[in-house]
Amino acid sequence: FFFFFFKQKTAYEIAQRLVGSEMCIRDRVSTQSTWDSIFTQEEMTTRPLVSVFGQEGVDTITGQVKMPKVFQAPIRLDIVQFVHDNIARNKRQPHGVYEKAGMQHSAESWHTGRAVARVPRVGGSGTRRSSQAAFGNMCRKGRMFAPLKIWRRWHRKVNVTQKRHALAAAVAATAVPALVMARGHRIMDVPEIPLVFDKISAEKTKDFIGLLKKFGAKSELDRCHESKKIRATKGKMRNRRYVLRKGPLLIHGDSDQKKALTAARNIPGLDLMNVHRMNLLNLAPGGHIGRFVIWTKEAFAALDKVFTVEKTGYTYASPVMTNADLGSIINSDQVQKILRPAKPNHKTHVNQKKNPLKNKAAMKKLNPFAPEIVKMEKAAEEERKKARATAAKTHRGLKKAGKKWMKAVLAGLVESMVPPPKAKEIYDDEEVKSVHEEMSEQEEEEKKEEKEEGKDEGKKEAKKEAKKEATKEAKKEEKKAGKEETKKEKKGKKQFPFIAQSHSYITNTAVSYTHLTLPTSDLVQISVVAVSLKKKK
Repeated sequence: FFFFFFKQKTAYEIAQRLVGSEMCIRDRVSTQSTWDSIFTQEEMTTRPLVSVFGQEGVDTITGQVKMPKVFQAPIRLDIVQFVHDNIARNKRQPHGVYEKAGMQHSAESWHTGRAVARVPRVGGSGTRRSSQAAFGNMCRKGRMFAPLKIWRRWHRKVNVTQKRHALAAAVAATAVPALVMARGHRIMDVPEIPLVFDKISAEKTKDFIGLLKKFGAKSELDRCHESKKIRATKGKMRNRRYVLRKGPLLIHGDSDQKKALTAARNIPGLDLMNVHRMNLLNLAPGGHIGRFVIWTKEAFAALDKVFTVEKTGYTYASPVMTNADLGSIINSDQVQKILRPAKPNHKTHVNQKKNPLKNKAAMKKLNPFAPEIVKMEKAAEEERKKARATAAKTHRGLKKAGKKWMKAVLAGLVESMVPPPKAKEIYDDEEVKSVHEEMSEQEEEEKKEEKEEGKDEGKKEAKKEAKKEATKEAKKEEKKAGKEETKKEKKGKKQFPFIAQSHSYITNTAVSYTHLTLPTSDLVQISVVAVSLKKKK
C-alpha cells in the first residue's frame, strides 16, 4: 500500500525504517528479476503470531495468538474518510430559526410615489420605529434570508459493504506503527504493535494506569492529560466545555467489559469499545487512521469471527496493488526499457530583456563608462559629507563664542551706564523734584493712616468716604485745568508720575524696566533717570 496520507515527513521516514522490522506485520517483498514476482505478492506477512503479555510487565509473555486476517485488508483512506464523514452526520440534532422571527411587525409598503423603497414600513408616529423598514433580510430587526428550517436532510445512508471495508481498513491501520505515530500517538516505548493483554485484572483506575505505564504508555497518557483546554467556540456553553486529545483505545470482549468499565473509564483520553460493537468514529477519529489500540486476548481472537460470521456474506476488499513496493516497480528493467530517456534541462527565456536601470551588466553594455560615473558620484558624495561636517563644526563654534560674548556684554552693561546730560537736566528740574517729594510724603501719610484705621473701624469708613469725595473734586479740577492746557503740556505732565514710579521700582529691584508700556525714547530717558537716582541714593 502507499504511504501518501502521512501527516508528517518524519512519519514517512519511520515507515520506511519500520516496514520489515519486528514491530510491523507487513514486510517489504524482496525484488526479483521476473516480471510476475514484481507485480505479485504471495505472502502478506512474515509474522503470523502476536505476543500476549501478562499483567506483571513487558517481560511476562503468557502466550501467542494467531494474527487475524483483517490485518491483511487493504488500507483505503478514501473509503475511510467518506464513510466517516457520512456516519458522523447521523448524530446531529436538528436546529433552525424561529419561524416568526423578524416577521412580527405591523408593517405595510408605501408603494410608489413617495421617493422611498417599496419595502414594508412600520406604521404609526411619535416613535423612531415608525416608518422604518421591516421584514426584509436587509432591514434592521428583519428576518434572515432563507430562514433555516428543521426539516432538512440531516442524516446520511451509507452502504453496508462500504462501512465494513472502512472498518476493516481502520483496524488494519492500527497495526502499522508508522501510521500510529503519524497520527500523533507516542508509542516509542511500547514493546509491540499491536499490543495484546491476556486479561484485565485491575479493578481500580490507579492500578490500570500503573499497568499502562509498565508497557510504555506513560508519555501517551501525559500527552492527553496536558492537552485539556477550554473549547474556543460556543460549545463551551452547551455542555461540551473542554476539548481533549484522543489517547489509547481499549478494545475488550464481553467477559472483560465490567472490569474494563470500572478501571479505565475515568482516564483522560482513553476510550473503551467492545469488539462486537466496533465503531469507525472511535477507530479513526476525524477520519484519520492509525489509532493506538490495546487489545485483550479475547477481543483479538474474536476478530476473525466478527468479520466472517457476524458480518454475513462479507469478503475483504481486494488490494489496489498486490505489491506495495512502488520503487522496485519503477526501477525495474521491464518498466525502464519502455520509458523514453530523460530530456536535458532546456533553458527558457534565454534572450530575456534586462532592465539597465536595475541590472549593472546590462547598463555596462549600453554605457561602458557607467561604472566610472558611479565611482565619481560616490566620491562627490563623500566630499559633500566632509564639507557639511566642517561647516556644522564652525557654526557650532561661532554660536558658542557669540553666547560667551553676549554674557560678557550684559554683565558689563549695567556698570558702564552713565546718565547722559539730557537725563541730568530732566532730573535737576525743580518740577520733577517736587513731584517726587509729594509722592513720597503721600506714601508716608497713607501708612500712618492705615495704622490709625486699624485701631478704630468707625474712623476707617469715614476716611474712605472723605477720600472718595476728595478724589471726585480732584478729578473735576483736573478736567477744568485740562481744557485750558494744550496737548503738549498734558503729555509732559503725564510723564512725571511714571518717572517717580520707575524710580521706586528700580530701587527695590534690579535694572529690569521693560515692563513699562511706553515708547523706546521715553523708556531710555526713564531708565537713565532711575539708575542715576539709585546711584545718588
